[in-house]
Amino acid sequence: MSEHILVVARMPTVGGNIRDEFIRRLERLSEIVSKSEPGCLKYAALVPREDDGKTVYAVEEYKDKASFDEHMASEGVVKINQWFTEETVLDPNDKPDVHILQYIPDFRFTREEVVKHPDPHVIFAELDYIPGGIDTSIPYWKAVVETGRDNEPGTLVYGILKDTQKENRLCSIEAYESPEYLKDVHVPSKAIQNSIANTKHLRTGLKHHLLKKQVGFLYK
Repeated sequence: MSEHILVVARMPTVGGNIRDEFIRRLERLSEIVSKSEPGCLKYAALVPREDDGKTVYAVEEYKDKASFDEHMASEGVVKINQWFTEETVLDPNDKPDVHILQYIPDFRFTREEVVKHPDPHVIFAELDYIPGGIDTSIPYWKAVVETGRDNEPGTLVYGILKDTQKENRLCSIEAYESPEYLKDVHVPSKAIQNSIANTKHLRTGLKHHLLKKQVGFLYK
């Protein structure tokens, strides 16, 4: 069985009304996807918590590659891509980043409560490792996922993924009921502290993207 695919795209627009229109188009597309694409489990547009007025993040999760391919060939995606060619939507001086990621089997969960939460605290993280470092870190990440799933009701989304384009990179997708829950409950957990103590020296880079959901869904 193939593992779920997560796509996270950072798209720097020219800002202003164009970004607003982009988000509206993604909202309409998310409504269509929710009803007509059973293989799409997450489809949301987000902006940075420290908003620059330009950037849009898309977070999309698919059951398998066939579901991903179906979406990319859909009329809604074709129309957005056509709009990109007709108007200057993306900032020509800032290159988009598209991450195509695959969950490590069973290293994920999403709680239904995230659907009704008015403002989940969403984080996308990129973790780079020395060669071989990922294999050493996996048992620690397994404990983090299990702790979140079993003991942290305020951890609404959590997943650890491999980057299909960079062999020494892991990524995480996370959502919490509040930034305080992240700080006061998740980070102090034994699982996280063990992970930091035993694998931090294996990392060569860590980048967090703190995000605010605008439209779409993170659970279906």
